[in-house]
Amino acid sequence: MMIIDIHMHADFLSEKKLNEIQEDKKISFVITNSVNLESCRRNLQISKIFPKIKLAAGLYPEENLKLSDFEKLERFILDNKNHIVALGEIGLDLHETKDNFETQKVIFIKQLELARKLKIPVIIHTRKAEKEVLDIIDKFKDLKVILHCFSGNFKLVRMGVGIGCYFSVPANITRSEHFQKMVKEVPRERILTETDSPYLSPFIGRENEPAFINESIKKISEMWSVSEDEVEKQIEKNFNSIFKE
Repeated sequence: MMIIDIHMHADFLSEKKLNEIQEDKKISFVITNSVNLESCRRNLQISKIFPKIKLAAGLYPEENLKLSDFEKLERFILDNKNHIVALGEIGLDLHETKDNFETQKVIFIKQLELARKLKIPVIIHTRKAEKEVLDIIDKFKDLKVILHCFSGNFKLVRMGVGIGCYFSVPANITRSEHFQKMVKEVPRERILTETDSPYLSPFIGRENEPAFINESIKKISEMWSVSEDEVEKQIEKNFNSIFKE
């Protein structure tokens, strides 16, 4: 089994766990997503020490987000673009943070424009703002877009499919009816695997890690009524269509 984890947070994991990820022969590719400039810097360091872990740089829609944060991020990304495989995690949030929504939108669009300029994919967070995110993405048809842990209703899922988005499914698919339904509704060539480590573990009370994508593969195999090997091959093909074409 070859594990591809397109969304985790290496800077939240211990060095011992990072070593385990690097040494695990079943894990082929991991993308560590950033949430602010400090996170970007830490994840850049990690990606240089652990070659299996690749960097996605971006600004998460936090409540204290300011326009000046984007200017600093842009400098960081342009200075380190050879080490960056995607912009993430970026997006909009109306669940935890509402007061700065207009600022969120401006910074989100600026990050999409930067990804377009650099010709790299984007990994998107959206919570309670799914329609707003999809309306904006629809104006960036040339971008390869991954919707991370998408929890919008299935009308919005279908909208995402219609505008060309990929959907990364977290390891807690083992106990989430929403994600189980998603892998049946979304075309198989648009499904990817993620953990959001250390969050969203398939095991209650245990910190999540890339190795637990094994559990996702088993569940997707069950939902698609195909072998686990076939699921792995499909995920790898989908991954390559974004990151290696």
